[in-house]
Amino acid sequence: MQKLWVPLLVALLVTAMTGPAGGVVTAAEPRVTTESIMVPAAAFTPSADTYGYLNNGWVIEATPGAFVAPLHFPVASVSIRKLTIYAYDHVSTGGQITDVCAHLFRSAPATAAVVPQGQVCTFGTSATTDPPVFSTTAISPRQVNTVVHGSYLWVLIPAGDARFYGVKVTYSY
Repeated sequence: MQKLWVPLLVALLVTAMTGPAGGVVTAAEPRVTTESIMVPAAAFTPSADTYGYLNNGWVIEATPGAFVAPLHFPVASVSIRKLTIYAYDHVSTGGQITDVCAHLFRSAPATAAVVPQGQVCTFGTSATTDPPVFSTTAISPRQVNTVVHGSYLWVLIPAGDARFYGVKVTYSY
């Protein structure tokens, strides 16, 4: 009987140590999840009370105006991948280009610091989509740790015929 137990015990130990697949141990690779946050015009508030503007939820029209909106990420640490603005600009009658720009900032309230991360502007370019869409992946620094950082968007609408519809922030974690 002892002759039967020893080989069986050895086989069980070898199987437990190497796994049932004959010693092939696989590790799961961490997956990168990419998501987006759409921040509509309705989420933006004026940065000063002296601006003349109209915000009816789906669009902001201002001459001129600066508007801010906070960003809330669902996880503690994200990497910003892309910034997209949905806006219409127009060359004013005086020939002035009226670029609409969205700026992404990362603040650190504990150190009273703010870090610009990226911006995207319409650049007076006619787009073929309605509304016009402009994007950038030139984001630096990309990392946001929500334990120590607060992120927000700042949109500038200069004088002229311009409309702002929203900003999409694409991030991964």
